[in-house]
Amino acid sequence: MNLCNWPLGLALALLLAADTEALELGSQQPVYLIGPNDVIHIQVFGEADLTVESKVEGDGTINYPLLGVLRVSGRTTGELQRELTERLAAGYVRKPKVNVSIVRHRNIFVSGEVRAPGGYPYEEGLTVQKAITLAGGFTERGDKASFQIVRKNVKGVEALSLEMDAFVMPDDLIVVERSKRFYVNGEVKKPGDFPYEKDLTLHKAITIAGGFTDKASIGNTMVLRKIDGQERSIQLDLDSVLFPEDIVVVPRRFF
Repeated sequence: MNLCNWPLGLALALLLAADTEALELGSQQPVYLIGPNDVIHIQVFGEADLTVESKVEGDGTINYPLLGVLRVSGRTTGELQRELTERLAAGYVRKPKVNVSIVRHRNIFVSGEVRAPGGYPYEEGLTVQKAITLAGGFTERGDKASFQIVRKNVKGVEALSLEMDAFVMPDDLIVVERSKRFYVNGEVKKPGDFPYEKDLTLHKAITIAGGFTDKASIGNTMVLRKIDGQERSIQLDLDSVLFPEDIVVVPRRFF
């Protein structure tokens, strides 16, 4: 499944469909499990014929000398190393010394409001912040405070909420959503739309828009807000908190 080609809408739909609560994860490095498209290197010291480099197939297996088809997906390199040591010692190699490492990891994917969405090679210690940097950084409308990650697990997929310094895993799909906005129109010095922030007051919104012009009818300032799916006009005092997508309208005075 090529997550790189997913449109943002489909990615977000998958997030909503995932039957799990969003989890707040810290900056602890997750355990890396081998998966399809990883390239692994198996070295048996002193046994050149048993030292191989192989790409993990889509079914999670590799073909290994003497032992045939091995299922390696879902295991750590340490677990695979111990299994190979035990199986080779059971009749093939006397006291084998085995080392398993990952030569090339599978991709992570970044979608949404970044400048270069797509797939990028995973590397140890990759964080959300670095992954977004690999994807060219945020667009002007990217939400820098909220990220959603689609992560596959044994049950299917889960939706995670991660901080910028949290580690990501191969096959993760990082979705950078469009930031919430508010709008200021009419008699302000810089009308337009602006990024919404928590606890934004009407006074601060007017300040962000450059303040009132000398023709503003300050007392008649109104807010257009969708309530129960319908746009309604309400009047608020300057200390009132705005909602995302509110439209502040400052009319002109005529005297």
